[in-house]
Amino acid sequence: MKSMIKKILFAVIFFQVVASCGFTPTLKLADQGQTRSKIYYEIENSSYKAHETLRDFFRNADKNEAKYISYIKVNESEYAVNIASNGSVLEYKIEVLIEYRVVRTDNEKLIHNSQTRGFANYDVSSSEYSTNLVKNEALKTAILGAAQLMNIMVNSKIDE
Repeated sequence: MKSMIKKILFAVIFFQVVASCGFTPTLKLADQGQTRSKIYYEIENSSYKAHETLRDFFRNADKNEAKYISYIKVNESEYAVNIASNGSVLEYKIEVLIEYRVVRTDNEKLIHNSQTRGFANYDVSSSEYSTNLVKNEALKTAILGAAQLMNIMVNSKIDE
């Protein structure tokens, strides 16, 4: 009888622990969908890869219906991080700088003007093809990192 009570008690405690275990997000993305639709993102002077990555990340509102316009300029740079004794580069660092300004459409008033940075590293391999694939993925990671930070900052500055 005691072993049966212990088994039931163990099962209840086990299921309670499993049921109460969960992930609590720090930043909720559900609220951003409402604010994003109020902003038209205009990407200026950027590479094709940066333009495509940002276009996929941001959901643009119709330019005529948007309450805000965000002008975005992307600068990409690449640095050698790890250099072998024979002079060949083993690892690169990509830095993406996004300069942006948010303007209200009805009165052209500047709401926010700032910049964000994103970073990523990638290793050089013996194959040029695989190195280019890894480089493009690192570039995309750096762009998305800077864009996510920009999005948080813009949404915090927009009133309503």
